[in-house]
Amino acid sequence: MPLLSGISFIPLMKKVDTIIVGMGIAGICYAETLHQNKKSFYVIDNDKKGSSKIAAGIFNPTVLKRYNMTWNGKKFHRNAVMFFKKIEYKYKKNIIFNYDILKAFSSFSDQNNWIVASKKPLLKDFLDSKIHTKKIKGIKTEFGYGVVKKCGRISTLNMINGFKNNYKDNILNEDFDFKKLSSHNKKIVYDNIVSKNIVFCEGHDIINNPFFKNLPVTGSKGEFLIVKISNFSLNKIIKRSSIFIMPLENEHYWVGATYDNLDKKNKPTQLKKEWLIEKLESIITLPYKIIDHKASMRPTTIDRRPMIGFHPDYKNIYLLNGLGSRGILLAPTLSFWLYNYIYKGLPFPEEVDLNRFKEINV
Repeated sequence: MPLLSGISFIPLMKKVDTIIVGMGIAGICYAETLHQNKKSFYVIDNDKKGSSKIAAGIFNPTVLKRYNMTWNGKKFHRNAVMFFKKIEYKYKKNIIFNYDILKAFSSFSDQNNWIVASKKPLLKDFLDSKIHTKKIKGIKTEFGYGVVKKCGRISTLNMINGFKNNYKDNILNEDFDFKKLSSHNKKIVYDNIVSKNIVFCEGHDIINNPFFKNLPVTGSKGEFLIVKISNFSLNKIIKRSSIFIMPLENEHYWVGATYDNLDKKNKPTQLKKEWLIEKLESIITLPYKIIDHKASMRPTTIDRRPMIGFHPDYKNIYLLNGLGSRGILLAPTLSFWLYNYIYKGLPFPEEVDLNRFKEINV
């Protein structure tokens, strides 16, 4: 555990309200929340790695494996859609792509489970109760499919590029160096930047953070394919078995993803590639070409809940992490909760409080 030490104050320092470490989904959402509330910030990021750049960016509050709603799903969904509409307008980039999700059924029993689920109060606004049987060229739907409404994807790459274009003077492109971090008169100092607080939004890199490295971020490795399917026009997301097929641009499609809690190497593997190919070929009947195969580590926790809050020993050191595979859905609301806690003293749900792990020596 590092100990922040006092330093001789340097007059020519840049003063901001917050230093944010990480320019992924979480870091950008918190930075925009600060900006919307007229607070200043610096973002420190090496602009090289991280799962956000290559994330699918799907926003879907339902769990289609079990036909239920994610925790606080409706609230997270509503807030996320409003949030990303605002920054899409601000960045003048195409960020939101609205798509229905077509859930291909695996059996008649699966159909029945869908019909029952579609009548649940939390799900009825999203699940169309009708069983669709109209054939889709190139897609196997022998048991029909259901439609999940109000979904889509966020282009995380366009979002990150839009953020960089809008905040060029607020970004420091470098690896965060903990040796440059110190304190002075209850302020956070990093190099020549002085701030009231610092928020770590590093994703899976939290495992290398000396302040939070003992928190139970397990990490879940995900691998996916980018494929080209010629003469195939699909403006929906297909969900069958355990993978999604999502349209991109220029006849390219995102196919994935895997979940692996054991492999911690951030590199694609032949084993998972073959698994993805097998799943893809169980869904489509058209020829395709593999364009790319990538992997990244999702920041997941042992209880599958995100984490926000402050370090128990350093009250102006905060964390926003553990968003897993639902960062697009969670980050806007979590940023709002964290901002309201820091600046207004408002509590946030105990389910996301990092101090629920206080039995661990952080």
